[in-house]
Amino acid sequence: MRLKTQFSILTGAVTILPLVFMVMFFGFQQAPKDPRVPSREFIDALAARQRAGEAITLASIQADAAGAELELKDVALLQPDGKVLLSTFSHILPGTFIKLTDLTPFSRGVVKPESPRPPAGNRTPPAGSSSVPLSITPPSGEQKQPSPKPELRLMSIDPKSEDSYLILFDVQPFWNKQDIRNRNILFIGLFALVLFMVSGVISFFILRSISRAIRNLEKDAAIVATGDLDHEVAGSGNHEILLLAKSINLMRLNLKDMLMRRSKMLMGVSHDLKTPIALIQGYADALADEVAADEATKRKYLAIIQDKAKQLEDLTGEIIDFLKIDGEGNIAVAEVDIAELVKSLGSRFESDARLLKRELAWGFGDEAAPEPPFAVPAVPMNRLLVERALENLVTNSFKYSHAAGKIVFRLIQHEGKLAFSVADDGSGIAEEDAPYVFDAFYRGSHARDDGGHGFGLTVVKAAADLHGWTVSIGKRRDGKPGTEALLVMR
Repeated sequence: MRLKTQFSILTGAVTILPLVFMVMFFGFQQAPKDPRVPSREFIDALAARQRAGEAITLASIQADAAGAELELKDVALLQPDGKVLLSTFSHILPGTFIKLTDLTPFSRGVVKPESPRPPAGNRTPPAGSSSVPLSITPPSGEQKQPSPKPELRLMSIDPKSEDSYLILFDVQPFWNKQDIRNRNILFIGLFALVLFMVSGVISFFILRSISRAIRNLEKDAAIVATGDLDHEVAGSGNHEILLLAKSINLMRLNLKDMLMRRSKMLMGVSHDLKTPIALIQGYADALADEVAADEATKRKYLAIIQDKAKQLEDLTGEIIDFLKIDGEGNIAVAEVDIAELVKSLGSRFESDARLLKRELAWGFGDEAAPEPPFAVPAVPMNRLLVERALENLVTNSFKYSHAAGKIVFRLIQHEGKLAFSVADDGSGIAEEDAPYVFDAFYRGSHARDDGGHGFGLTVVKAAADLHGWTVSIGKRRDGKPGTEALLVMR
């Protein structure tokens, strides 16, 4: 799925979900319930207790209110004459009398006792009792508090009986409970709506930024794909897009370098092929035209032709070896006794050195001992390929060492790993040549006229890469003049 499609789905989701949520909110939000219904159920339950002759207590009143789902804060049980039997109001005390005509909706405040007055109607309070009318006076300093106003209800428990008790209760908690519930639902809904809206806006800007960065990246990559490797891919947007652009630029530069090296390789092949072919053609034409008047000249021309033909043969063989090694992704490997390999190659290289009037020492460790001073396990490798690489390193040392120079071929331990070391006392490698010594057809400043083709070290590098090994050529580790090559095994 495309990135744009995914962000479009996200944007649509954070836009539609708030609407769905609000529909569900208004659909599930309960309408305010009429308190008259639970109040009637509450009174009926008390009336049933009264008819059954049960004693009405604060506990039974609270139980019947809970059964009718009517939340009560304060309640009082009165006789018909206004005498308070039970009360949870802070200023309506049991045993006192209140004026029933004062029980009207009033502003928030407290009940303030006044001087005793006779109760309403023809009812007369008993001797020794006091009457407390409900006169509401706001207490000092409480006008600023946002507490809800009381909403009192005075109801007869049994309207059919004149002697029925009266019940006084506050239904404001019933309203408060519903208001708090609906207010909480509304708050959650608005919070979710704001959250979804913010998510939608942020997703929109993220999508636009990423889309713009990808379009720019696609445009630059298309230019590079046409072959313009000098065009820089300029990333934009977030950190990940910039890293991707940096990786593409690195790939572009590596590709450019590889193409340049391939171009140089083809130019080198063309030059090294063209020169001997031209000479062969020239001397062959001279022989055909009988330019050589005597036998000595003819033999000289034929010797030159044979030499150039041999040069072409050697060059062709090196190219084939290089292409074969470079093109193989896998090589056949087998366990090889490294100590036996070193002894076999050391004897052979020592014989070659005598023919070339060079001195070669071989062995194990830095001292070139005849036997290894450390454990030498069997190593999986392609023996022929490794022998070819080591031959190239030793041949290189033969070429660039002095006439009476000394070459040392050893198996050593380098940074905890086994390594082949080939050291000579030649002129060394120039600093400007060091980065390119493993490139095909590259011949350093000290090898312009040595007759080589620049493939020897390239084959060594390819062999090392195929085995997962590393190879390096530079100054000798012991600090002496010359060059040391290290072929380090895993």
